[in-house]
Amino acid sequence: MIDFLVADQNTLYSFALCLMLFIALLEGVGVLLGLSLFSAIDNMLSVDVDIDADMQAPGGLTAILGWLCISRLPFLIWLVLFLTTFALTGLSINFASATIANYMVPTLIGSLITLIITIVLVKMFGSKLADILPKNETSAVSSDSFTGAIAHITLGKASINNPTEAVLTDQFNQKHYLLVAPERETDTFTQGDQVVLTRKEQSTWLAIPFNHNI
Repeated sequence: MIDFLVADQNTLYSFALCLMLFIALLEGVGVLLGLSLFSAIDNMLSVDVDIDADMQAPGGLTAILGWLCISRLPFLIWLVLFLTTFALTGLSINFASATIANYMVPTLIGSLITLIITIVLVKMFGSKLADILPKNETSAVSSDSFTGAIAHITLGKASINNPTEAVLTDQFNQKHYLLVAPERETDTFTQGDQVVLTRKEQSTWLAIPFNHNI
């Protein structure tokens, strides 16, 4: 078994498994000391995607974060899920291949296949896990409070009825990724622009350029 785990074709998967165990060990030690690595990292990297991931939406970080459930789980829990799934999937593929054909899949091909399977499984298990885990509401911010807040356009170009991605950072230093479109037909937004959110319509926020609000 040791020879199998340290085989060249399994190096990437064994490393992912060791990294997952190391993170779990750190969290266990932290709990004994009254600290939580999960909570500390999650507070630093916390993000919120203010959009239904199953809806049709422009590409970019908003859609990716929502689809992969990163926005619905504490980051380190998501990372442990990803590493565990990646490691076990890759090792299982090579074990089956070695058992049936006495041959392990080359690293490049195997890692690509494993990554694709992992993404699908993380999406599936992440959604179920997010429904089970208790939600931490201590620093929750209602999206209704975003009216009048300033957001930055992060992707593409927005015009009337054609939203694009923007990011807003709240008072808890938590990032919220939104879909934003101009409120006025004469306005357009491009990457890097600052906008003022005026109101929300379904999954899209309407906004005006920040310099118009000075």
